[in-house]
Amino acid sequence: MVIKNSTVYVCSNCDAQYPRWVGRCSECGKFGTISSEPSIVTKTKNISNMPTAGVVSLRLGAIKPATRFSSGLSEVDRVLGGGLPQGGVLLLTGAPGAGKSTLVLAVADGCGQSVLYASGEESAEQIEQRANRLLIKGDKLNFTTETNVQSVAQAVRQSKCRLLIIDSLQTVVSSETDGAPGSPRQLKAVLAELVGLAKMEQISVLVIGHVTKEGVAAGPRTVEHLVDVVLALESLERQDIRILRSTKNRFGSTEEIGVFQMEQGGLKQVNNPSVLFLAERHSGAGSCVTAIQEGSRSLLVEVQALVTRSTKFSYPKRATTGYDANRLQLLLAVLEEKVGVRLGYNDVYVNLAGGLKSRETALDLAVCLAMVSAKQKKPIANNLVVFGEVGLGGEVRPVNAMEKRLQEASRLGFKQAVVPKLSDNINLPKGLQVSFVRNLTEAIEWL
Repeated sequence: MVIKNSTVYVCSNCDAQYPRWVGRCSECGKFGTISSEPSIVTKTKNISNMPTAGVVSLRLGAIKPATRFSSGLSEVDRVLGGGLPQGGVLLLTGAPGAGKSTLVLAVADGCGQSVLYASGEESAEQIEQRANRLLIKGDKLNFTTETNVQSVAQAVRQSKCRLLIIDSLQTVVSSETDGAPGSPRQLKAVLAELVGLAKMEQISVLVIGHVTKEGVAAGPRTVEHLVDVVLALESLERQDIRILRSTKNRFGSTEEIGVFQMEQGGLKQVNNPSVLFLAERHSGAGSCVTAIQEGSRSLLVEVQALVTRSTKFSYPKRATTGYDANRLQLLLAVLEEKVGVRLGYNDVYVNLAGGLKSRETALDLAVCLAMVSAKQKKPIANNLVVFGEVGLGGEVRPVNAMEKRLQEASRLGFKQAVVPKLSDNINLPKGLQVSFVRNLTEAIEWL
């Protein structure tokens, strides 16, 4: 029973709600985006006539896991945790030109399932030209330019496809909701319809979404809450490398990454990223190879450091690319206080080669040794890999997955490794000489 009508004020940019009108939205910071909307509050007096909710048992083995099918790309399957989940809605975001449409076309061709591709941004001719460039036959690929989500849902039921691709979310509208395409109200209504369609028909829905200038998914945060998986396709500073990450995954881990290389024929999977990141390694002073862990995958990357005389400015400059700047300040203080390496009057620059970004603490030891190498103008051996966390006392702490990191180093032909001292024994790879250190002083003396 309807008991009253009230008015709320809603931001058209981020969908934030206010009890009264304000000139500036406190959530997104936009001016002039607040407008009034009627809100109908209902209350049911008699609950005895309400239907009983369905209940299932959660005892072990009572519910079957979500059924999946392969995307045809092992790097995508790795990030998703085993393939495309039936009944799941996936949101793929990325900057313009990152290769989102190219990636979904490769998935549509490789999954081996019947696919419906709904695009409100490109015509059939444009999609066909891209498919021809990617050598995609499209035997099981159907295409439509329909932007009404209800009409697309009807086409899905008639075609009985197993994968629905929406390109893009900001161009699709729902006939049951007012508002322009891409508005917060339309985005929520369209996604709610797609989530219901995926659950009822047990299909996978892959939706391409726009991003803001900050690099996050455009629209209200409700968009990310409604979907099951949020994927981000990132472009590194090295223009041909793409990293696929999962920031939300109800069906698997969010720690895995997929690595691709953009070529003339589309996105090519990189099954051995360590070789790619070490391809043009600098062999002079200030270069050190380390091992980082991304999910179940170990990657070898080069840490570069440059130490120069301080400029005329009173405060020396510290700059990083791909590494946490605050962490660098901490390591500089530890080097000066605990080891006696004076860098207070030097400009220091640290870079992860290849444009990769990582906040893993296992980089600490390699960053410190690279800075010492750059300061003393003495190169580090090319066949040496270093990793470990550095504490405020100058101690070198163990990190996770040490055995996997060492195995990756051995597989790529490295002969020596400097790692933290462990209390438990691990299986050391054959042919790799491993030296255990307790603190920064021991590591520098060993070098």
